[in-house]
Amino acid sequence: MKLFALLFSCLLLVAPPANASDRDTFDAMAVMAGKGDAEAQYHIGMMYNNGIGTAQDRKQALDWFEKSAAANHPLGAYKLGCYYDGQGEGIITSDADQALKYKLVAAEAGYALAQQDVANLYDRRGNSEQALRWWKMAGAQGYPPALFSLFRAYSEGKGAPQDLSLSYAYFKLSEMAPRKKVGELATFLSPAELKAAEKMVAEWKPQVTALTLKARKGISAAEDHVKTARN
Repeated sequence: MKLFALLFSCLLLVAPPANASDRDTFDAMAVMAGKGDAEAQYHIGMMYNNGIGTAQDRKQALDWFEKSAAANHPLGAYKLGCYYDGQGEGIITSDADQALKYKLVAAEAGYALAQQDVANLYDRRGNSEQALRWWKMAGAQGYPPALFSLFRAYSEGKGAPQDLSLSYAYFKLSEMAPRKKVGELATFLSPAELKAAEKMVAEWKPQVTALTLKARKGISAAEDHVKTARN
């Protein structure tokens, strides 16, 4: 579970080599952030966080995430939650309650990674029902770790009665296990259960939110924000 969380919670973007375009984006973002633009505050926080267009400085990143979160920007709140969840080691004291508080802002706004993190935080607290609720939301966006968590939840009967058909379907949808393992799991299902599961898989259509798509764009979203402000 710890390894799983490390792999998929509070992911850091890999910083590309500095270039003039990144520096221009950083400079423009600094002006906008200084004027109180909450999205720009999030983006400049990420640029400090990852060392894009400027030297990496997690203390500066934290300051901007705090400003963005104070203005109720969901992605700024999410990153502040990540800092409280261990990413800010050495500059801020970890606090599970604060991590949950800020990640919930982003989860409720529709960010899949935040929904997964919130589910994991509830799971650590033994609140299986809330964990399942948020895994379902992240899973509905097709987020593989959430789909895998749903497989485990329905396999073990955590937060809901055990359901091997649902467990198998989520296991297959997650695409996080070898095909051989999917076949082995299918042997535990009755023909009717397997048919229902395969029907669910065949009809599956993930619905990814605009916020999740924006977060995935990384520095490109920052560049888009500058262009929008200039037009």
